[in-house]
Amino acid sequence: MKIMNKQQLLEEISKTLNKIKANDLAQIAAENDFSIQDLLMLCYHPDKQIAFRASWILEFIEQGHPDKFISVLQYFLIKLPQQKNDSCQRHFSKILMHLTMPKAKNISKVAFEAVPDTLKEQVVETMFAWLIEPSTPVAVKVNCMEVLFYMIPLYPWIKDELVDQIIFYMKDGSAAMQSRGKKILNKIQSP
Repeated sequence: MKIMNKQQLLEEISKTLNKIKANDLAQIAAENDFSIQDLLMLCYHPDKQIAFRASWILEFIEQGHPDKFISVLQYFLIKLPQQKNDSCQRHFSKILMHLTMPKAKNISKVAFEAVPDTLKEQVVETMFAWLIEPSTPVAVKVNCMEVLFYMIPLYPWIKDELVDQIIFYMKDGSAAMQSRGKKILNKIQSP
């Protein structure tokens, strides 16, 4: 399977995609100078399945080839608030978790630290917007909580707002919400 351009990638991800094929496509994109920006643009495709598959591949690139992903990091963050597809939001929020976590890969950590404050603030706003949106799936909400937790050192005001949101969602939340909510609250309350 040789992918040369955006159209060929679009044809590949228009078909059924499994984890192995998504990882393979990420490898091809990273190794063959395929435009990661073209892939990012496919994450906003009107066909929700194509957008989901592109987002999944983008997540694999961020994890396996962070040097390639950071080439589109700022554009990824600029476009972030425009992502309305719940399935894509799940992958995007996971990418943000990987970038903001204390144990992030050094190359990712350095790249995210270099991002202008206005874009970091936009990440916080977007994570809160996705978190408080009633229709947002639980998997996305818990990822948003994690990203926001990791950003508390940059913006200490997040702490109180995040605690309030977690407590609110834990009242009637699913098992996943209860589990992750307790875990994050414990981390927040630990010195």
